[in-house]
Amino acid sequence: MSKETFIAYWSGEEPTGPEHSPTLEQTPDFVDIVILFYVLINDDGSLNFDRLVLHNDQATIMGWMEDIRQRQQNQQRKTKFTLGILSGSFPEQDPSTFAQTVAAAAEDWGVDGITVDYEPPTSDPSIINVVKAIRSALPSGSIMTAPIYGAWLGNPQLQPFAQQFDYVSTMDYTPYPGYSSTISLYNDYGQTIGGTDKLAIGVSCMTFTNGNHTPLDDVKKLCAYEPSGGNKLGIMLYTLSYDAPGHGSPYPLFTYTDTIHDSLP
Repeated sequence: MSKETFIAYWSGEEPTGPEHSPTLEQTPDFVDIVILFYVLINDDGSLNFDRLVLHNDQATIMGWMEDIRQRQQNQQRKTKFTLGILSGSFPEQDPSTFAQTVAAAAEDWGVDGITVDYEPPTSDPSIINVVKAIRSALPSGSIMTAPIYGAWLGNPQLQPFAQQFDYVSTMDYTPYPGYSSTISLYNDYGQTIGGTDKLAIGVSCMTFTNGNHTPLDDVKKLCAYEPSGGNKLGIMLYTLSYDAPGHGSPYPLFTYTDTIHDSLP
């Protein structure tokens, strides 16, 4: 088992089952954190789960999570789940009110925490207030993750934003800039947020027609990479749902997932 952390998204937008994307229950046990993607924010501050439950309802998804937890009962390493909230802005309401909405959703879904996928970033200080409020509203022991990408560099909010999260991952793969640029960006983020110990490198098996994927050979190299003077958190994969023939990757089911598992230190 790897000493580094394997984070992966699972998309509710993709149809599941034979000849389609893998169900959540098929997630290999060596994946440490699965982000259930995605949840949107309505104008009134409520959460919109339409995309997450597009092909499978909440009860089915929760049942798959329980199946994974049951089969991992006697294992030391257990998969955790977060709700992935995607937005380009937060609602115009008191941060604590929105945070209570998020915490209630986490409880209702039975997840272990929240992922805040905030795009595009701005220098609005309310960003920090909202994520702080979410952290305070979640039960003790909950995890919070966030992806960041090139637009965050140079943003004065990046360092205080990243401070609020247990794990941060890069997502500079649309289009993929190449191995050297990915490493350079990774180290730039690490320098900005104060280290790479909680920073994962994001890779993608999203689409192979427009360059929005990370070549498998580079995935292996990124898994093996270790920054000088520190450690990397691990790897984030976008997504388990595309790691199937005909749904992103042209390779057999979980080729990317297995490659990451086999290549992480």
